[in-house]
Amino acid sequence: MFTFNANPANKIRKLLFPAGRVYVWGEQADGRCVHHPQLVEELNAIPIIRVLAGARHCVAISASGAVFTWGQNNSGELGMDDLKPQTSVHHVHQMDGLGVVEAACGDTHTILLTHCGRTFSFGSDALGQCGFGKK
Repeated sequence: MFTFNANPANKIRKLLFPAGRVYVWGEQADGRCVHHPQLVEELNAIPIIRVLAGARHCVAISASGAVFTWGQNNSGELGMDDLKPQTSVHHVHQMDGLGVVEAACGDTHTILLTHCGRTFSFGSDALGQCGFGKK
């Protein structure tokens, strides 16, 4: 059994196999187009349970609740301190120990859910999608 993201709005496709191996293809952060599934080597030794994709970014969640992101980052959708795109996997350390169990990705934002029901979001809130409220 494996999961497959086939949302036509996303430029990235990804597969998650039962052993936790993650494969991606499609348009990458550096503009390359990968035509065949390519193993995400940086995640190979980590038991990944969920992989999601926004328009041009990916989020992976490990069995321990660690969060990993990569791809475009124009709006901060990767949860980093800068807006640089990441062609390699980035460990979102500020989420360590919070027990992330689920995520949702929009075009330019990411929302995370912890095992105790807390939500965290980052990226564009232009239409209120991150729930930051009016400023």
